[in-house]
Amino acid sequence: MKGKLLDLGCGNKPYSEIYNEVCDKSVGCDVPFSLHRKATVEVLCPAEEIDKHFETEEFDIVLCTEVLEHTADDQKVIRNINKVLKINGTLLISVPYIYVTHEPPFDYRRYTVYGLKNILERNNFEVTNVFSMGATFSSWFFIFYYSLVKSVFFVFKKAGFKNLHNNNYINAIVSIPEYLFYKSNIHIFKNRLINNTALTVNEIYSSPGYFIVAKKTESL
Repeated sequence: MKGKLLDLGCGNKPYSEIYNEVCDKSVGCDVPFSLHRKATVEVLCPAEEIDKHFETEEFDIVLCTEVLEHTADDQKVIRNINKVLKINGTLLISVPYIYVTHEPPFDYRRYTVYGLKNILERNNFEVTNVFSMGATFSSWFFIFYYSLVKSVFFVFKKAGFKNLHNNNYINAIVSIPEYLFYKSNIHIFKNRLINNTALTVNEIYSSPGYFIVAKKTESL
């Protein structure tokens, strides 16, 4: 990673400490109604309108994590990424597949690995790497975990304890199982990332989501 980076749908910029060490410059872009209220964002606009705010072929890298499923027109978003990305520039993109509804009502779709590759290749991107964020057990864990959390909050709400989901301490406690699951499995994902391991059948059919590296081959 080098050059100028666009963090598209940046939220509170959780990856800025990584990319700011290796990139010459970075720009964060997010929607004005983002749930990340305390984030410092340079450009406020929908992903469908980045071509109005940035120059053609302005960026060497575009980072787009867990964003595409929240866009009203995902086809236009990919076309616009092609516009602002340089030839041979890199797109790093992640999307959920088997995952719960999140950030409603702005959660519109899910992607198979084939669907995501198709939309990229039709917009002049060459997919170079594909990684899974887990397989059947990971999908089962997250769906069970979030369903259980929602049920617990519902029971407490009925008992008269309202707005517990806005309490930082309660959320920290509730997040412990997810954190432990992450810490116990992240080394597996890193190894597969480093070795560029091909997807297993299990990962293709029942992954929580996918992370793809693609290169822009030519402008639209």
